[in-house]
Amino acid sequence: MASENMSTLPSPEFLSIPSKPSAPISYTFFPAINPSASPQKHLIVFVNGLGLPASSWLLSIQILHNTIKSCPAILTYDRYGQGLTTARDPIDTQKELGHDFIDVSNDLHEIIMAIAVSKLDLQKSDLEVGKLHLILVGASIGAPITRLYVQDHPGIVAGVILLDSNIAVDYSAVWPDPDAPGFDPSLVVSDDCTLEQYRIERAKVARMFDLKVKNPEGLDRSNSAVLVPHADAPKLMGLDGKGPLLTVVGHDPETFKEMSFLMMGTPRSLSEKLTNPYWARYNESLTKITDKDKCDGVVIAKGCGHFIQKDDPSFVAKEIESVIDRLGW
Repeated sequence: MASENMSTLPSPEFLSIPSKPSAPISYTFFPAINPSASPQKHLIVFVNGLGLPASSWLLSIQILHNTIKSCPAILTYDRYGQGLTTARDPIDTQKELGHDFIDVSNDLHEIIMAIAVSKLDLQKSDLEVGKLHLILVGASIGAPITRLYVQDHPGIVAGVILLDSNIAVDYSAVWPDPDAPGFDPSLVVSDDCTLEQYRIERAKVARMFDLKVKNPEGLDRSNSAVLVPHADAPKLMGLDGKGPLLTVVGHDPETFKEMSFLMMGTPRSLSEKLTNPYWARYNESLTKITDKDKCDGVVIAKGCGHFIQKDDPSFVAKEIESVIDRLGW
């Protein structure tokens, strides 16, 4: 049903941010539906991962629009080198490894300011005096970017949804080094995985996912373990000096295990013994970056792998609706 109405959604546009005027960024702005009478303006912003562009949110947005009577304005955008933003980040010519999470967070703030002025009838100064409140929805690597944004801009963000957050460590660190002193082969050897297979698989995931591995977007992740070294800190500051509402979503471990096997050939036992438990602990720690009464623990997206908005867009829409309701927007 939702896909039949996709033509009613607004079309992507382009904007240029003041710090990078020669490099236009693709964005889509969805006007509010029956907005609340609040003196503040409200905006939901989606922050992409590496794997899926802004268009991956469209079904969730369509479902949200079809199921609730009042919806705040929504913003999606593609970062430099991603989706419809074909321009490369001009800062890449100045930095040896290219732009990083901090640069992306700074860009996001400039984009939000531009949208606040051009679409929400606000002044740039209004963002600093509480006239704009945000819900940020970050998927995968968009989650640590979201965290950095909230850290750098306290008092603006009312709600945060983190969808299967990227873990800011080398992926190979999640899997023990078979050549390290004291390594116990029983930790990795199973009926479906010999020690030699484990060595091969560990090297494969390192080539694909470790922090120094380059990506089509040109986003430098090599310092991300320094920028967000802890899952449970620092604490985020939302409105009125309090933590934002926080929803931490994890993938379905069974679905992730099967998808990893089918897509990458990863032995199921390795997902079961290593990746899923590590990720679950990371997600549990993320629940501590806001006030105790602002997060109800980790929510598992049943039937979803890592790309939750692709696997179940209605789940994402429901989680956003829940945050909107709790905020009284």
